Amino acid sequence: MGATVTVGKKVAAFKAGKGKTGYVLFEQTYEKNCYPHHPNWSCVGIGYLEDVITRIFAAASSCEGGGLQGRGGYITPEGYVAGWLSEMATPLEMPNFKNKIAFGENFSATIPESLRERVLKGLEDGGFHEEATALRGDGFEAALHDDMEVLRAIYVKHRNELGPWRFIGRFEVTNQMYGRPCNELGYTPGKDQTYLASVPKMFEVSTDRLAVEQPDGVFRVTGAAYYCTATFIEGYGLTELAHPGTFRKSFKAFREAVKTAPKAGDDTVVVVSMNCLPVDQRYRRGLVQEVADALGQASTEFETTLADIRRAATSDNNLIYNLMNLDTLVWKPNLASMPIQQESLFA
Repeated sequence: MGATVTVGKKVAAFKAGKGKTGYVLFEQTYEKNCYPHHPNWSCVGIGYLEDVITRIFAAASSCEGGGLQGRGGYITPEGYVAGWLSEMATPLEMPNFKNKIAFGENFSATIPESLRERVLKGLEDGGFHEEATALRGDGFEAALHDDMEVLRAIYVKHRNELGPWRFIGRFEVTNQMYGRPCNELGYTPGKDQTYLASVPKMFEVSTDRLAVEQPDGVFRVTGAAYYCTATFIEGYGLTELAHPGTFRKSFKAFREAVKTAPKAGDDTVVVVSMNCLPVDQRYRRGLVQEVADALGQASTEFETTLADIRRAATSDNNLIYNLMNLDTLVWKPNLASMPIQQESLFA
């Protein structure tokens, strides 16, 4: 199985503008299926406290399905997060690193040309008009301490497509491993002893497939059980900031809820719609059409019940599979007849 193997973590800190503390995350990794194994350090996160904590929990979610491992194999998200928090408490001093921000076609460009329009729009929306104008030309020099807000508008806002290793390169990372400790900027919150772990309501609609309550109050199937857990972990960063030291019991509570999720009844209503899917998502729109055809529906906008779906599935082996791969469907259980014990996370 291909996986990223993590073998080292370091955190550096500095005073940014307006007295805020900035952080830089460094991680040493290698790819499990690439030989020889040669771990390399890279910058994996920059920003203020909320930015890097969010980044840590997003990365931890990959441990749940085995996409992120240790040298010995699988690791828990809890252990991975704890390792980062230990480093956050004892950071190294981060110098005012500078680099030129410009679009480029090469692999190490600080911003890939392919993201030109999105990055420029993000800067304009954030009020960084001078920087956007400079980027339309030859670019501009940015300093980590002085230009953190601009860097956040680029590398935090677009973190799923734009890694901060493009700004802080490998050579600088290697030098940083020998920085001076600055524990005065460490993150050492007291543990919230009163927080009661809460998880969203959920129910099982098919083997290893759960409909989970979303922030808008509707239930959707977003993937296999492990993926639902990973999604919960990914989004827990801000909760951990508000209630420090609660991630372990919250992750445990979610996994327990997954194990004990009640099965959906035949009277569960499923709302099927193609209108919410963009026209360029041809595959998913095709799945909606296949579901409609299997259920004998002339329209791609309709409601049905799980009982009807189960009956139709006896002669259509693909129906359940197609339904489980449509995370835009709305599932409406009869909660009065279903023993869901959890309190709503979004009430």
